[in-house]
Amino acid sequence: MTDVRARARLKPWRTATEFPGGRSKARRRGFAATAVALAFLVAPRAWAGEVLEVAGGVYLATGFGPSNSTLIAGDDAAILVDAHHSGTAAERAAAAYRQAVELPFAAVIYTHGDQSHVAGAAAFAGRYFVPNVYARSNFRLRRSVIGVEARKRRQRQKGLLLGDRQRTATMIDPLPEEEDTGDRYLPPDRLFYGDRYRLRISGVMLELVAAPGESQDQLYVWLPERKVLITGGNFYQAFPGDLDSIGDQAADFEQWARSLDRMRAEKAEVLIAGHLQPVFGAAAIDRALADYAAALRFVLDETLRGIDAGLGPGELAAAIRLPPELASSPVLAQAHGTLGWAVRSVYARHMGWFDGKPGSLAPLAPRTLAWRLHELAAGGISLDAALDNALLLTDYRWAAYLADQLLLIEPRERRHAERKALALEGMARGLENPQARNYLLSAARELRLTTP
Repeated sequence: MTDVRARARLKPWRTATEFPGGRSKARRRGFAATAVALAFLVAPRAWAGEVLEVAGGVYLATGFGPSNSTLIAGDDAAILVDAHHSGTAAERAAAAYRQAVELPFAAVIYTHGDQSHVAGAAAFAGRYFVPNVYARSNFRLRRSVIGVEARKRRQRQKGLLLGDRQRTATMIDPLPEEEDTGDRYLPPDRLFYGDRYRLRISGVMLELVAAPGESQDQLYVWLPERKVLITGGNFYQAFPGDLDSIGDQAADFEQWARSLDRMRAEKAEVLIAGHLQPVFGAAAIDRALADYAAALRFVLDETLRGIDAGLGPGELAAAIRLPPELASSPVLAQAHGTLGWAVRSVYARHMGWFDGKPGSLAPLAPRTLAWRLHELAAGGISLDAALDNALLLTDYRWAAYLADQLLLIEPRERRHAERKALALEGMARGLENPQARNYLLSAARELRLTTP
């Protein structure tokens, strides 16, 4: 095969120098071909970006911000996959790429529409030449901050208001404090509608493959001639999911796992994820993707089984644990998402907001509940006595809450179940909604029939 790097007029570059046998300095520095290093999970506190040549003519810009981009060198032009979180980060990455490859960009490919992967595309365009921008037909631009409360949650999650001594670096670190040049986003103008779109750009064969998972508009990029897989946001080197899915529908875990199965079938030798460092070696990549898919399916199956057993999201999140072979996987460390969050996501997708507990249909207002608990603690009254008093005073919502707590402590105590049934029947009499009344009365009947 013709040397692509020679055609790309490769300049000397400390992280892109090839060693005999095709091993780059990046690979020599410890990115083992047989394992996924846990060291990848900790992001640096300061952005010290670098460009790595991970395969012949394929360059990864990492460390310029929370997301990566990839440059693929062709005969007389380059292709960019994803475009960083900001104009400033993209301009820094573009300058670093130019130190390695002097080629204009003929195309940009978006793996999905999260702003942190697309905001800087214009930084890679020439003054008189705008590249084609490819994405799936259902591409949707999602900006990271959508309102005051969303901004507050992101600040808390990433520790943006904490000092360096207090803040713990997250896997996908917060945006750096930098003077940003502003949004350099380019909207896609080349959309594909099928499952797999094959194209050749500047002599480079690419396949864009539909891969719904973390979001519905995901795709992955496969370079069959170079055995390179670019996964986008469907693979992290940590447990999937974090607290940033504000406004997005909960992911379909089975669909996500099937997309990972398709990636495995490519038999890649280099994997480039949307964040952090690459993975090398066919065996390591297959194991990592297999573990990821297995974890998603395990969480889905166990959560659905628990739903059928009548458990709510909190109970399931506390009870479900990964089997040892998955719990020990280096790509499933809970450094990004957590198992409990994933369980709650599955529950929300399949069952909605309602946890199945009758009292949740007409609960006490949070402030009222807080005062009741305060009074209970100050009065030194037992839960059992407080429940009797609530029923005597026809304070049925408070009675139902207290009965729930007693049943958590003594789940087989018939007296608690009978008093809860009385409380639910009392609540039902005060409700106008027929569905709520039916649910409460049915739950009361079941309590009397099923409690020993």
